[in-house]
This record gives sequence, C-alpha cells and structure tokens, in this order.
Amino acid sequence: MLAMKDGITNTLGMKFLPVKGTDVLFCIHEVRYQDYAAYAAEAPGVAMNWKNQSYGFTITERNEDHPVTQVSWEDAQKFCAWLSQKEGKTYRLPTDEEWSIAVGLGRAEKRPKGTTPAMLRGKENTEFPWGGDFPPKTKDKAGNYSDESRKAKAPNGAAQYLEDYDDGFPTTAPVMSYKPNKLGLCDLGGNVWEWCDDWYNNGQIERVLRGGSWSSFERGALLSSFRGLCTPTLRSGYHGFRVVVVPGSAPKSAAP
Repeated sequence: MLAMKDGITNTLGMKFLPVKGTDVLFCIHEVRYQDYAAYAAEAPGVAMNWKNQSYGFTITERNEDHPVTQVSWEDAQKFCAWLSQKEGKTYRLPTDEEWSIAVGLGRAEKRPKGTTPAMLRGKENTEFPWGGDFPPKTKDKAGNYSDESRKAKAPNGAAQYLEDYDDGFPTTAPVMSYKPNKLGLCDLGGNVWEWCDDWYNNGQIERVLRGGSWSSFERGALLSSFRGLCTPTLRSGYHGFRVVVVPGSAPKSAAP
C-alpha cells in the first residue's frame, strides 16, 4: 500500500498527495514538459506535437517545468499506461467527480444516478479555484489566465484579457508558480485545461476538460464547476493533463 498520509514522489519527481473523499492520490502539479519528454524518449511512435511550446511567445526560462501542451486525451492515456508500467502502480486520469472534490466542490455538487458532467457544467456558479471573488486581482495570485502579460508580450487579435490582473506569464507558467489550494494542489485553475477520464455526456463523443487555461478570461469559464469538452483526439496549445495514482494497485500487463 502507498502511504496515504504523507503522499509519495515517483521516479520522475512527480509528487502526489491524498485527497479526502477520493480513493486516489493527486499529483500536486500538471504533467510537465520534462515528464512527457521522459515518456517520449522511451515509447515508440509518440506524436511530436508536444514539443511546440511557442504560442506567440518563446519560453526561454524553466521551459522543462512548464506543463506539456498539444496532448490529446488519447495521448494522455498512453502516458498513463507507460507510467504505470514504469512505476509498478496504476496511474490514470482523474474522474470528473474526483477533480471536483480536489478543487473543493465535493459537497456542493450533487450527483444522482445518471448524472453526467454536462449536467453540472457551471451549475455551482459562485466558486472559483482561487477561493475568492471574480474578477481576480494581481494580489490574489489566482493562477495563470489571459492577463496583462499576455496582452503585452503575446497579443492576439481575437483574445480578451482580465483587467487589473497580471500573473507574470504571457502563455503557460512553470507548474507550482502560484500558491496551492487547501489540499496542497497547484494550478487547478489556469495554466492548461486538464483532461478528465469521463465522457462529457451520454453521446460519448467528447471528453471532459477542467480548470481553464492561460487563454481563459470569462467568468463562466473560470468557475470551478465549468466543464470544457473536446474530442479525445484533439491536440491544443491550451490543453494538458494531471494524473492520479491508485493506492495498492498494480498496473495491467502491457500488451504483447
């Protein structure tokens, strides 16, 4: 069994903490460029989209610590399978419900049988990952969103920006650049949208994304309860992922 109380750190240096109300340990940060690079170096046939971190601004400092982007839901599943075999434990994407508990919505969201993430999208309309009101102010250190730094250094004609907010980064930020939430987890708001395991609704066409990204600015999209949705093959500069580990579990055998 994994030590639930203090969490664990794996061989890639990814730290995991228990989240009360779930049966998993959450990585305290999003999967980093360096984590995905370790996977790509060992796994054959990995699409190289993830290597591009330039979205109107070239990252020159701590680029290995930024969250990996241009990773589809299917890519994330393959990373989890590789990491599970490497570590001898089951790593996977969090479920939508687990992610909600991690961001602090465990008691606020009711899930009768048959509830889909689509039914909960934006339903709890007062809670934000930083725990404060909207809009956030620079002093809140609320996370990495579409801000004054983006407007100054990576402007986009179609973009909009939060007023009176500057997180210091034009695009993505190194993981853990902002204060963690009460559970010790960082970047559950902003930086990159995070894939969850679930289908968005019963149509089973799109998968769920949570948390907003460095391009997000609208109040609705910044709510803790907001769900994004995309097909599982889509790769985007706004999308990344976070993983959880299941205590006491052994990975499924790799396919021959």
